[in-house]
Amino acid sequence: MNEREKEVELFYDNIAKDFDQFEDRLSDKILEHIILDNLPKNKKLRILDVGGGIGRFSKPLLELGHNVVMTDISKEMLEHAKKRLSNFNNISFVKESASNMENQISNSFDVVMMINGVLNYCKDYEKAIKESFRVLKKNGIFMGSVNNRFIYCRSHELKKEKYQLFEKNMKIGSRYIVWGGQKRGHISYEFTLDKLQKSLKRGKFKILKILGPFNLLDKYEIEQIENKKEFIDLQVKYARIPEYINNSTDFFFIAKK
Repeated sequence: MNEREKEVELFYDNIAKDFDQFEDRLSDKILEHIILDNLPKNKKLRILDVGGGIGRFSKPLLELGHNVVMTDISKEMLEHAKKRLSNFNNISFVKESASNMENQISNSFDVVMMINGVLNYCKDYEKAIKESFRVLKKNGIFMGSVNNRFIYCRSHELKKEKYQLFEKNMKIGSRYIVWGGQKRGHISYEFTLDKLQKSLKRGKFKILKILGPFNLLDKYEIEQIENKKEFIDLQVKYARIPEYINNSTDFFFIAKK
């Protein structure tokens, strides 16, 4: 495990005990809607939920009867997930890195998921993409969401008038982030749309869709919305419109082996 991954592991070990507060976010409900809408239909699936955290996105998959292997770099997050999902017998848990899936057999999954910035936190994100390709069956689906470099740099460095840091981070893509009340953070590599597309293609994937799941409002501004169902329907509709994708806080990709 490299130093960046150790930093991420420590961050999530520390925040795990308080992570339930993030479970009911509207942003995650939007992502759940997109995940379920893009799963292969009419069959029970074997799904690898990489960086699954406390099992937020594994749970609806288990409820549909799919078989899930949930991995995470953080032991504490995995322990929390085991407790939350203890009523299900169609899930197993593995501590491992997204860029080194040494416990997973090649050509063994119908779907691999990396939701909420898992690729952003990998030092070698292209290796994580290649590992996803390796463990997927032929015609398997790879889906995930990553941070949009411009939106994150605009809403953080630019908003705080740190212009030189804004330009630096826009150029190199890497930002040091701290959130969730933690004292120490970790490096996050933010993607441009072009960088994401090229990385997936280098990993031998065929891109099926790239969506903008938070292109109406910043995903951190939507929690106070009262009519959540109507907003979710509206956001899912606009997420599909190509000319608005780059306005989104995150990019959501669906690709095929």
